[in-house]
Amino acid sequence: MPLSRHLELLESLEFPEVKPRLRPLLHVVCLIWATCESYRSPGRLTILLQEICNLLIQQASNYLCPEGLLRSEVEESQRKLHVAVDTLSFFKQGFQDRREHLCAYFKENQEVRQWDFQSSLVFERLDGFLGRLLMVQDLLKTALDFHQLGKLEFSGIRGNALSQQVQQMYDGFQEMYGVFSESSYDCLDPQSMEFENDVCEFNRRVEDLDRRLGAIFSQAFDDAPDLEHAFKLLDIAGKLLERPLVAQDASEKYLLLIQMFIKDLDTVRAIYSQRVQEEAELGFSSVHKNMPTVAGGLRWAQELRQRIQGPFANFKRITHPCMDSAEGKRMTQKYEDTLSLLEKYETRLYEDWCQTVSEKSQYNLSRPLLKRDSETKQIAVNFNPQLLSVLKEMSYLEPRQMQRIPETAAAMFSSREFYRQLVAKLELMANGYNKVVKTLAEVEFPLVEEELRDIDLRLRAAEGTLNWKTEGIWDYVIQITNSIHGLEQRIQKAKDNVEEIQNIMKTWVSPIFKRKDGKKECLLSMDDQHDRMEKYYHLIRESGLKIHALVQENLGLFAADPTSNIWKTYVNYIDEMLLDGFFLAIECSLKYLLENTECKAGLTPIFEAQLSLAIPELVFSPPLEYGVKGGFYDAVEGLVTSIFGISSLVPRLSPQNGSPHYQVDVEGMAPLASMRSTLLDRVQSMMALCCGYRSAFSQYSYLYVEDRREILSQFLFLKRRLTPTKGSMKKCVGWSPSRCSTAG
Repeated sequence: MPLSRHLELLESLEFPEVKPRLRPLLHVVCLIWATCESYRSPGRLTILLQEICNLLIQQASNYLCPEGLLRSEVEESQRKLHVAVDTLSFFKQGFQDRREHLCAYFKENQEVRQWDFQSSLVFERLDGFLGRLLMVQDLLKTALDFHQLGKLEFSGIRGNALSQQVQQMYDGFQEMYGVFSESSYDCLDPQSMEFENDVCEFNRRVEDLDRRLGAIFSQAFDDAPDLEHAFKLLDIAGKLLERPLVAQDASEKYLLLIQMFIKDLDTVRAIYSQRVQEEAELGFSSVHKNMPTVAGGLRWAQELRQRIQGPFANFKRITHPCMDSAEGKRMTQKYEDTLSLLEKYETRLYEDWCQTVSEKSQYNLSRPLLKRDSETKQIAVNFNPQLLSVLKEMSYLEPRQMQRIPETAAAMFSSREFYRQLVAKLELMANGYNKVVKTLAEVEFPLVEEELRDIDLRLRAAEGTLNWKTEGIWDYVIQITNSIHGLEQRIQKAKDNVEEIQNIMKTWVSPIFKRKDGKKECLLSMDDQHDRMEKYYHLIRESGLKIHALVQENLGLFAADPTSNIWKTYVNYIDEMLLDGFFLAIECSLKYLLENTECKAGLTPIFEAQLSLAIPELVFSPPLEYGVKGGFYDAVEGLVTSIFGISSLVPRLSPQNGSPHYQVDVEGMAPLASMRSTLLDRVQSMMALCCGYRSAFSQYSYLYVEDRREILSQFLFLKRRLTPTKGSMKKCVGWSPSRCSTAG
């Protein structure tokens, strides 16, 4: 039978799939009523519909699983309840719809019999089940609302205390709701009064929580410093504020929000009035950093608009009746008036700018590309700041405003990339030219004078006839920029070479001869004297080759004639530099020797001479007598000669000076000659002092000059030692101990 097939299909489906099958099922029931006389009886049809309701109740109960409904996730349980309530309500609605259109199932000549029985006879059990579902649904909705308490945190002075109170409420609610999850009864059984009693007790305690929650939200509203924090509080509270008791306590706070916004609107109008007054008195007003005047003013107005649009958008989301109150309407009117003021300000500011931008653009674009300072001869890009201002203003303007820009300014803005690149190229050219003019040395200028004169001649067009609207100026700028850049690069390379020469000479400024291991308590290292000198000489020779190569490179960079006077002058300039370098190098070594030969306390000697007995004389090693070959004086003089000798290792850059190297000029320098003389005088003085010290030992010369055996024999014979005079007398008369002994 058709009905049995529908019922069997209904039993086999999952409950969420049942809803689409209910209308066909009711359609078959209506057909049975219209065509089957045996079933065209209210009693039988009522029983049939009751059985269908029982089937739906059973399927819904199985789908919801009563024992786990209150233990599962609240959102999942709510979703299932919504499906069940929607399906059962749809069945009731479908029944009512078929009941109203029952005549469509009877033939034209057939008597129409309506369903004249009461609906309550059919849906008594279904309505009870639906009521229980709605009760559970309300319970879950409350649970879902209060689960937000676990995430609530308040700011402000009392924020911590309020957050703790909310946490305590949340813990209490969890305990209250735990009664249902721990119970063993069937919460979907309409006959279970135990569940209803628990729900009544639960709702009573929830009402108390709602009142406490309303008080907490009221305190949090009072602590909110501004509208932004107040609306954040509304967002945080969410659906909790929709609970009747909470909404009742929070209702008056909405009026406070309106008053706060009205106060903000008054503040915005005061800011607007102050700015308008500043512009009237001073002719300008402050704008954002790095923003042009007009765009900055428009941005200022836009930010003021955003300041009030954001809160007003939040008000529009509020469904509270306060928006329809007199205060709410006053707020809306004041908001619209403030917006109108800002829009008028923007329009006036923009239109005033449009009236002047065309004239400024035309005038400044007709100016020459470059301008020159008559005193310094330096050049600068003549792109007027007003043009930069126009381009900057237009780059900040919104697309809707760009449609009303004058044609001249619009054309300039469309070519902004060209002007940007052109200005950048001209800036590069001007910087390169000015660098050449400022840094060119006096001896370098004659070497590039002709090239500079040619560049100046080509620049005259950019300083006079060429302007920003001239056709083909890009190629002109590229050509002259390349010329200036090439010259600047060559001059810079030549200067770098000169700087490298100076750096090379700085490596010379180090004492050739030092104390051993560089320690202050050690003597001058004489053992490796030859090796140190050769190493230093090698450094000077290599440096000389490098310096000559750099000078030759500069000759090519300046494209100079090596026989010309201007090049010879430049070479003399480098030559003097080398002479100074040798002076500093030699001075460093001489200073080291002078500083370590000063007579001052605590200074360890740098040289050593040993006094030893070489019978019958006391001798120094090395010899300290002046004029003795290989003596100490010769050794020190040899050191000084080696120091001065470094200036002979580099061939002279300037051959016209008449010397193949620099030693003659260096030796003629008075400061170095004075240092050399001072050092050698100290050596002679110390040599004389040491020789005097040796003479002090002459009174003891008999100890190492006379024969010890002869003196002993005299002592044994005469029982006393002869004085030097008596001893001499004995010698004169030919006395000897042996002879005396024989006579005796």
